[in-house]
Amino acid sequence: MQNLKRILANTSLFRMLDERQLDEVTTATQPIRATTNTCVINQGDAPKGVYVVVYGQVKIGFDRKDGSEKTLAILGQNKCFGLGEMLLDRAHLAFVKTTTDSMLVHTTREKILEVAKDNFGFAQELMVCVGRQLYTLTRDIESYSLQTAKQRLAGYLLRQSQYQAGDTVELIASKTLVASRLSLTPETLSRLLHDFSSEGLITVMGRRIKILDYERLGALLSA
Repeated sequence: MQNLKRILANTSLFRMLDERQLDEVTTATQPIRATTNTCVINQGDAPKGVYVVVYGQVKIGFDRKDGSEKTLAILGQNKCFGLGEMLLDRAHLAFVKTTTDSMLVHTTREKILEVAKDNFGFAQELMVCVGRQLYTLTRDIESYSLQTAKQRLAGYLLRQSQYQAGDTVELIASKTLVASRLSLTPETLSRLLHDFSSEGLITVMGRRIKILDYERLGALLSA
């Protein structure tokens, strides 16, 4: 129990709780250890609380009629999911599956709402999480609707460079999964990476991509 409490205290979602509240949340939290490709949430499941990724990675997506998947998000350490469905008390519209061996924690809806009433900082963090997810969704809709495949990839590489704080970007998942996230086929992603490399914009070393020309890569977004 103490180990679980320490884990929760180190997450961005629960770090502002006082000792009493952290103890209460710990009693309402269940650790989940899952192997690769474990389905954590199915489409249509009732919302039961909030999940946080302690380590590992999950993907959120839909099953297509042709048997393929559309990836909406790829979440790693310290990211939460299930929050919007929990607050609205609506069924999950997408599945959540692990992409690697992972540890998650799940806290019940009742305890989340109870603590949020007493702790404004915690309630504010819940709003920040929902706002961040809405912002990302809006940006994605804009990207799919208005940008070419080349622009979507350029934008993705530039954002990852900012997140990872360097000119060498490591793809956060397999190329197939990243392609689905960008609404590209794996073949299109491979072709675009080859084209960018041939044009001197990047160099590709497996899943590591070094950005060589930020100015020209950024110019693609306004082309």
